[in-house]
Amino acid sequence: MSVKIKIVSLALLCALCLSLCACAVRLDPPRELTSEEEAVNMGFSKAEHNGVIRVGEYEFLKVNIKLDYEQEVNWSSKDPEVAVVDSRGRVDALKEGKTVVTAKAKSATVDYEIEVTKAKKSTTSYSTAITSNAEVLERNIALGTERKLYALIINEYDCVVTAFTYGADGEYTHPVRAMACSTTKNPKAIRDEKDRLSWVKYQLTDKAESVYLSDGNYYRYASYIGEDFMFQSAPYKSESADSLIAEEYNKIGTPSTSKNIRLSVADAKWIYDNCDEGTMVRIVNASNTSLYSPLGVPESMKLTESSKSLKYDPTDTDKGNPYLKLKPIISGAEDITIEAQKGFDLYSGVTAVDTCSNDITDKITIEGDFDRNVEGRYIVTYYATDAMGRTARVDREITVVDKLDK
Repeated sequence: MSVKIKIVSLALLCALCLSLCACAVRLDPPRELTSEEEAVNMGFSKAEHNGVIRVGEYEFLKVNIKLDYEQEVNWSSKDPEVAVVDSRGRVDALKEGKTVVTAKAKSATVDYEIEVTKAKKSTTSYSTAITSNAEVLERNIALGTERKLYALIINEYDCVVTAFTYGADGEYTHPVRAMACSTTKNPKAIRDEKDRLSWVKYQLTDKAESVYLSDGNYYRYASYIGEDFMFQSAPYKSESADSLIAEEYNKIGTPSTSKNIRLSVADAKWIYDNCDEGTMVRIVNASNTSLYSPLGVPESMKLTESSKSLKYDPTDTDKGNPYLKLKPIISGAEDITIEAQKGFDLYSGVTAVDTCSNDITDKITIEGDFDRNVEGRYIVTYYATDAMGRTARVDREITVVDKLDK
């Protein structure tokens, strides 16, 4: 091809390109997606929920949504005086009424109808006992047979008294209550080298609300085991409920008595009130916990110099007892604002003490969480439950912001 022809061809090609560039390409603007279409694209839909929450309680609402769009979800409450919602969908019920909680992702929304009902009536526990098989016990009580409702096993090995009730076969095989106790320093049931158990069998006989013994001390809620010894409280200096000998009370859970079986006032009273004369009592010294201490070994509540009083058994329901309205205390869980992307340990600096001021920080549990990568308001709840089953609760608000003000 000659040079002249090449030049002409190149010129024509350039002219064609210029003409194409001069022609405006007309494109329609992108169509805006409807909320229904966006919901389908995100896999966004309503999840199941309870719908009814009691005042003072909370529920975690969820939505169905693809992982890539989770951070698009924003929550709001139509009536925040009835219930508020945080940035993760936790709904806290504040007062009786109804509201609608809405989850919004882009232009799509889903609504959750929430009804807030009356707060659950609170009850206070007065014992460290472990309980179980309530339905079996209720059935036996309803039947009202002449059979003794309970049989008791004292396991000297574990320092625990377990109450059993009977099953359909009439055998006392269903454990219903385990109570920490102090057993005698010299066991009554002897374990021989072949690990065979020597059982000592008794029956409950007389009872006394208060007894004065030769050691010069008073004991409450005594239930005699045969004619030899008894279930009883820790010792008191007088018949008054505010004369407890704290040092002896704190030995509950150990083999520390010279003769009798000591329990907290609540547990001694339970035996006194619920176990009739003639109730069978067996004493074992057995490491086979699953058979002889099947509910485990309850903790005993200890008194310390930091406790409210050293003169009262904390499980006592005597109206003068300062422990009646006390419960654990959680400290260090104040509201906090943190920067996004920064780490934060929810447990750091948070401590707890029980009803008697013993450290139970290791029993703290947390419900809820926060997203450190997403700005918002989050609520987490701290719980701490002590040996008496009393629980402290603290709600903590965590606000995540882009930057903290300096």
